[in-house]
Amino acid sequence: MAGIALVGYIVCVAAVVAVVWLVVRGRPRRIEPLAASVQSLLDAARRRAVIAVVFSGAVIVALFLAGSFLQSLVGLPIALAPALGGSAGLLLYSATPPRAVVVASGAAREASLTPRTPLSFVPPLGAGLLAAAVILQVAFLIFTGVTSSPDGSGRYRTIAFQTADSASASSPYPGWFYGVPLLVATVVLVAATFLALWRVSSTPALPQRERADVDAGWRRATNRIILAVGGAMLLLQFGGTALQSGSAMHNTYFEGVPAIWDVLGQTLAGAGLVLMIGSIVVLTLATLWAFTLPDAALAAGASAGPRNAESAPAGLPR
Repeated sequence: MAGIALVGYIVCVAAVVAVVWLVVRGRPRRIEPLAASVQSLLDAARRRAVIAVVFSGAVIVALFLAGSFLQSLVGLPIALAPALGGSAGLLLYSATPPRAVVVASGAAREASLTPRTPLSFVPPLGAGLLAAAVILQVAFLIFTGVTSSPDGSGRYRTIAFQTADSASASSPYPGWFYGVPLLVATVVLVAATFLALWRVSSTPALPQRERADVDAGWRRATNRIILAVGGAMLLLQFGGTALQSGSAMHNTYFEGVPAIWDVLGQTLAGAGLVLMIGSIVVLTLATLWAFTLPDAALAAGASAGPRNAESAPAGLPR
């Protein structure tokens, strides 16, 4: 089942990425040339973003394959694949050495005095949706842990119903066996996302005040990609867990058990499928934004937040 799901997900992602690639190649090129140093910075930013997205996908595939072949782990690598894959890609982005723009000796270096934080150029809507997804997923995993039962080996990965006359159990169910590692992996993903945002905010500004819009633009465009990668991985993890939980509830339900469990199971299964489809959409957007980062950076510069008109010496931009 996991192998089929992996193949289906890969086919969907490959299809939408192929469409994205065709769209990107067909877009009209920018006519106005940029300074070589600025173009180099934007190209390096695009390259880092694309590598982060691709590496995340590669780690997910590797963990899916490991979970499929290592039966003794009862699917744990598959459950952790989205969060760990996204974390790996974002950590790689944070660890990639920055691109430095060479400034002529003695040339003036200027930058805004407004302090930057990891949240300075984060899209509020994206941050809010990501925070909501984290909170809902944590609450859901705790719920499945509380409602789980031990299997034959004592691992809390089963949901069981029992009446005076009958009993039924189904697995795998998140429970504490999968839930606790998933909670830890979610924390790691949130931390990796914040670290990547910090990496963007800590990069020194372009040393020319007239390039402030471009500087703000690439930060805003990059942060949008970072949030999309983190969000896509959360949706994939949440969706897969909800789908599996709903299926287990529905399969375990029998006459005599409160009907709310069957309704909840079908609702979770449907919601899980929607979330997994949503993860494909968000991952596609992240890929599109990564490939078109230079153009997006120039467009985003116009909508960047207010800047302090005063300037002060700045380090070399990265």
